[in-house]
Amino acid sequence: MHWLPRTALAVTGAGYLAAAQEPQTVLSVTVQRPELPFLEQARDILSRHPLIDGHVDTPYVIRHLGERPLDVLPEVATGLAGHVDFPRLRAGGVGGLFHVAYAPCDEEPTGPDFLQPTNSVEWALESVDLVHRMVELYPDELALATTAQEVRDAFAAGKIASLLALEGSHHLMNSLAVLRLFAQLGVRYLTLTHTCHTSFASSAGDGSPIEPVHDGNGLTSFGRELVPELNRLGMMVDLSHVSDQTMRDAISLSKAPVIFSHSGARAICDHPRNVPDDVLDLIGPGDDQNNGIVMIVFYPSFIDLHNATHYRVADHVDYVAARCGKKHVGLGSDFDGMRESVAGLEDASKFPNLIAELLRRGWTEPELADLVGGNLLRVMEAVEGVKASLAGERASPAVYEKRFGHDLPVVWGGPAGQYLPQDVADEVGERFGHHQAQKDEL
Repeated sequence: MHWLPRTALAVTGAGYLAAAQEPQTVLSVTVQRPELPFLEQARDILSRHPLIDGHVDTPYVIRHLGERPLDVLPEVATGLAGHVDFPRLRAGGVGGLFHVAYAPCDEEPTGPDFLQPTNSVEWALESVDLVHRMVELYPDELALATTAQEVRDAFAAGKIASLLALEGSHHLMNSLAVLRLFAQLGVRYLTLTHTCHTSFASSAGDGSPIEPVHDGNGLTSFGRELVPELNRLGMMVDLSHVSDQTMRDAISLSKAPVIFSHSGARAICDHPRNVPDDVLDLIGPGDDQNNGIVMIVFYPSFIDLHNATHYRVADHVDYVAARCGKKHVGLGSDFDGMRESVAGLEDASKFPNLIAELLRRGWTEPELADLVGGNLLRVMEAVEGVKASLAGERASPAVYEKRFGHDLPVVWGGPAGQYLPQDVADEVGERFGHHQAQKDEL
């Protein structure tokens, strides 16, 4: 057994963190049970205020557990492998969660132009369908939610609000039209990248060095079309996983508050997946700030490489609250998306442990109500407001420029374009003669 000292961090009036707790002994894989009164208070708070987990990968787990994933859905009600199922959500006081549609972005080599065929769109659509079918199968437990008010309505009805997210713009296959269709299916945020660069933006990678492929290592010119389109669609811009420059570019460009759906504070754990101080300083409520939210992840490598406990998660919460304000921090576990879990937050049933620790540190019920869900609902409402203000704007006609000569204009008009009306074929020849020659050779 390896024993580690527990060191909790307290926020001083100057806003910096200093070691300020009595030393206690904590096993690296288990933690001491919180004092019972705090734990009882935590459960009471969660019974009256919706806890919304900003990032859960349960569709990814379900897709791995059966050749016919829909046949796995009953296990969500009775006990599912991983971190999340109905019994543990109820035990943890979870009032809502973002189900993430995700497929790895390294299944096929992306290449420098991001034009290789991929199954990512198919897999993401199947994950979205899986969530819709789960809600359909368990209408007494779940309610599909696409707005902040629908989350509140679900909680008031005693149901778990089920929201949809898309993790990585590689699922768009270089097309804003695909983005718009995901929005119609109920997806309410897009993580701009996962662990790979895309035609839209640069990624922070998986923690190992990753070579930049874009000028400036931030948003590309096409990515600068993506962010306004997300604003127009009422989809939140998620900056977890992206490079530091992509964070800065997107915050500068977005008309709506941004989110970090599952990140930590880099000052606490120096990992490229966490948010640096200069970016945290852009998130708060000021006129020159974004008014967004940083949702603290439970992924051990992003919390503390040597002492990943719920106490250290609380340290990240405290740090972001001190830097950005308590109205700008939330929770995004990444449950079902990690091999190991944080001690004290082993699965969705353990949320009260974290809330109890924050109570012990002096957080009040109104502050905790904001942390667990109120802050995210505020951001959702702001994003919905921006969408309403842009209601008269047309969809972006932008197209990824490297598709020209590759699959645009379309190359599937049949041999020599024989399935096209003759006047269309003639017009294509006049407009794109150089490209028509390529099509005739196919």
